[in-house]
Order: sequence, then structure tokens, then C-alpha cells
Amino acid sequence: MGLDFPTDPETLRETVGDPAALAARLADLSARDLDDHPEIRAEYATLLRIAGRLDEAVLEAELTLAAADLSGDLRQMVRAQLLVGHARQWRGEWTQADTMFHRAEKLALYLNDDALVAAAAHHSGRSFYDQGKHVEAALRFRLALEINQRTGSPKAAASREALHAAMAKL
Repeated sequence: MGLDFPTDPETLRETVGDPAALAARLADLSARDLDDHPEIRAEYATLLRIAGRLDEAVLEAELTLAAADLSGDLRQMVRAQLLVGHARQWRGEWTQADTMFHRAEKLALYLNDDALVAAAAHHSGRSFYDQGKHVEAALRFRLALEINQRTGSPKAAASREALHAAMAKL
């Protein structure tokens, strides 16, 4: 994406340091034909979510998922399910978000893809954290951390920080 969105340690949500850069990137992406570029549409959906344009973010995420389903690429489907879940989480649609995260994790397990399993666990933890279910969040963050540490992923630091945030709420 090229833009940096640090995670707020209290909310575990991305923050916008440069709103003008975010607006410029959104304008650039909105002018493109996204139908032939699902990876660009996924970026657009993410940026819409971070910008707080949640209805648009959900729509673009759902379109990304539809394209992934049509492609038959299972890894792309997992990433798109996480995208939809994250957008729905930010809209407070907990059941839909948690269902997407669960489906993504099941498919990632089927694929035996540790990175995607860790991502699904981490996203699920963030949803539980938003819901005030801090025990469940901590368990999901711990799973993500264990996988990320075992695989040497640079995402281990984010999982560790999220786990500490959830534990502090207990």
C-alpha cells in the first residue's frame, strides 16, 4: 500500500497519521477499473475501512470475495474472507465478522498455511477484543503469536502487543 497505519495500542485499530495521503490514495484507486485487479480492490477496501467509510468498505470487500470465489484460488479466498470480516467487525456486525474469520481459519488449516492461520486467529482476536470478550481475544492472539514465533514471522510483534492489550483488560 505504501501508507503507514500504526496500530493504536488501546483500540488495536489502525490510525491515520496522514489523512491527506490517505485521501489521495483513495482518490487514485477509485479512478481505476478494479474489476480486473482484485488485489487493488482489496487495498481499496482496506483503505475505505481505515478512512471510516464502512459501507463502501464492506461492499468492496464483498466484491473481492466474489472474485476470489470465482478464481478458485483458495489462498485468495482466505485473504478475502479476512477482508470482509475485518470490514464487518468495524461496522459492529460481530456475527458476520466472526463467521468470516472462522471460515478463513478453517480454510487456512485445510491449506496447511501457517501464515494464513495466524492471520485469521489475529483478526478473530481483534473482533473479540472489540466486543469486550478479552479472554477469547487473548486466546486467539496467543495462537497467532505462537504460530508467528514458530515460523519467524515479523508479525509476531503485533500479536504479542495485541495479547498484552487483551491481558491488560482481564
